[in-house]
This record gives sequence, structure tokens and C-alpha cells, in this order.
Amino acid sequence: MKILLISDAHSNLHALETVLDKVSFDDILFVGDAVDYGPNPFEVYSRLHEAGAKMILGNHDAAAAFGIDCRSSEKMHEASVVTRRRITIPRMPEKGLSELGTAARRLRIDYEGLTVEAMHASPRDELYEYISREQASNLEMGGTDLMVLGHTHIQYEVRDSKRWIVNPGSVGMPKDGDPRASYAILDTYKRKVEFGRKDYDIESMLKELSKLIGSEKRIFELLSTVFRTGFQ
Repeated sequence: MKILLISDAHSNLHALETVLDKVSFDDILFVGDAVDYGPNPFEVYSRLHEAGAKMILGNHDAAAAFGIDCRSSEKMHEASVVTRRRITIPRMPEKGLSELGTAARRLRIDYEGLTVEAMHASPRDELYEYISREQASNLEMGGTDLMVLGHTHIQYEVRDSKRWIVNPGSVGMPKDGDPRASYAILDTYKRKVEFGRKDYDIESMLKELSKLIGSEKRIFELLSTVFRTGFQ
């Protein structure tokens, strides 16, 4: 099987659709954060649901569903609050918000004898802890073959004799200096992961976002810079 690993779509339907349309896969594992920052929260959630994605709860999903703080980085926190208030909550129907909050905080899945455990942030704190490549090198696997994380918006793989940890980066809002939509493909037969990037129409997405964000020009400038450059 080929499993599409994606995370952190952040209401960016343009990026998500591009990957779903151009990549071949048998199943989807989405590692959290469908909403906030971008213009299409409900469309992103619906598209993932329609595609049959296995869904993990992210910190932004939890913030929207339960009315709690997302505890994002200091630089991005105000943008998350503004877009949640102006876009995510108004454009997500009540049923959609309720369903968003029902996603599991972690999943353990058997893919043809390969045990995969996924959570948005870390095994110690499924919603909020940021795990870098260097920190991942010290994580305990807890009896699983492969651990899949998101949250950092940065692609990486750590694989040695004791651990195999993959972060597919952010499909909707990369922060590793490459603004293209980020994903990974797990080949369960070959027991390997290949990373990928896809160009998408960033300017069309930003045009939609600009209309929705209204007078919050400073927030739009910050978000447009991150979306266009892949740098926070």
C-alpha cells in the first residue's frame, strides 16, 4: 500500500486539492490542523472527510472546536486568533465544528504488518509540544514501527536502529523555506518513505484570504509572507 501522509492543511484548499489530485495513494493519514490561517476551513475538512482520511486532532482544530487557546508560536498567535474569529468559526457550520473535535488525539494503525502510530505534536503532549528533527532522535517508539508527527510544518525523517519517525511537513503552510505543498508517501511494502512537494496557486488562495480578513492588514501581510516564502 501507498499511504499519503499529510499534516497542517490550515484551511488551504488550493494546496490540499493539488496534492490529492496529483499524487497516487491508497489511503490518507492526516496528522492534524485542518483549520485556521487560510480561507477555506470547512472545505478542507469536508475534502479530507470525503477522501476517507484517517484524522488526528491538531491544536488549531481543538481551539476551534472547544473554544480553547491553540498555544501557537508567539509570532503566529495573533494571526491564529484573528483568522479563527473572522474565518474559521463563521465559515464552519456547527456540525462541522463538533465533528472536527471528535478526531482522535493519537491513532495506532496496522498497515500490512507495519504498525504506525500518529499524533499531531508528540507522544508526551499530543497537541502542543514541538518536536524538531534533533529532538525526534531521542524519542522512545513505545512498541510501534513508525511514528508520524506534524505540528512543526517542517519535513524530516529520523531512522536508525532504534527509531523511525517521520514528519511530512505542512501541506497548507510550510515553514521550511519551500512554500510548495508538502507531503510524504509511505510505501508499506518497501518499508520506506518518500517526501514530495507540489506547486499550487498561492496567489489565488491569498486573494480569497484578503477578502475574508478585512481590515486586519498587518495580519494579512504576515500570513501572505509565510504562504509565499515558506518562512515564519
